[in-house]
Amino acid sequence: MTRLLRPVLVGLLLALAAWAEEPAAEPAKVIAFPGGGRCYPAERRIEIDGVAVYPTHAPIELFACAQHGKEHESVLALSCIPQDVHFALLIFGLRDDTEFPGQKGPQTLGDPAKPVGDRVIVSVQWELDGKQVKVRAEELLTYGPPRDRRTMPQVGWTFAGSERWERVDPDTNLRTGETIYMANRERTLVSTYHDPSAVLDNPLVSGGDDRMLHPNFDRLPPRGTKVTLVLEVPDEATLAAMKQAEADADAEYLKKIEAEWKTIDETAPTREELTPEQIEERERVRKEREGGK
Repeated sequence: MTRLLRPVLVGLLLALAAWAEEPAAEPAKVIAFPGGGRCYPAERRIEIDGVAVYPTHAPIELFACAQHGKEHESVLALSCIPQDVHFALLIFGLRDDTEFPGQKGPQTLGDPAKPVGDRVIVSVQWELDGKQVKVRAEELLTYGPPRDRRTMPQVGWTFAGSERWERVDPDTNLRTGETIYMANRERTLVSTYHDPSAVLDNPLVSGGDDRMLHPNFDRLPPRGTKVTLVLEVPDEATLAAMKQAEADADAEYLKKIEAEWKTIDETAPTREELTPEQIEERERVRKEREGGK
């Protein structure tokens, strides 16, 4: 954990230590992240403000990125520094991939290897008609071929913790001793498509298939809506349900959905085969989903 510490995070550590020493009768403290977001240590919950930015109906690679990250591939853009989130999850007692020696998660973008780490519940809150709405992240994504209109199984997200690179001096080709936390550099927070730079990754084997997850337009708030991403630690019963849902989804993907995608790819008409009416309808739907642009 020490290699993740930055001077700006020392204040967070001290605040958490002070909270732990206070009498039990004291109300839970809220600790602000230096880069944006809030930590509720007593409840093991993190909240990060942001905005809905999902761009099109096309498949996406991220559920959430930090602002100015790959917003064209993400559902949400958040005001945070990914490393701050990683640090708070460690304080909660969760384990990233470094705590599982001998197990390797995705090494490259789209690697079918399943990520390694403890599980986290991800939800999104926003205001609708004067009331707060809270929805699991999986419900905001469609899963598999869009014609099936299914939502992602409620499997949670794996705290993989992002890869770290040791900086090399370009002039001498020698290691400098400085570690680069790749989630900060790439601004990746919650990944739908296996990504070794993400703090939280899709736990499913189908996370190596970039066709699987799309924004769910039936559940998402309008683009531009202010939202709050909520990260929580699951209890034992919820974790067991996640693991079962994961096993079922992996088995179904390997047995059925891969073949279904192959059939769709082989039978999908090319643009040259579409009638003018079909092309016009596709363009109308695309513009409608993109807000008339």
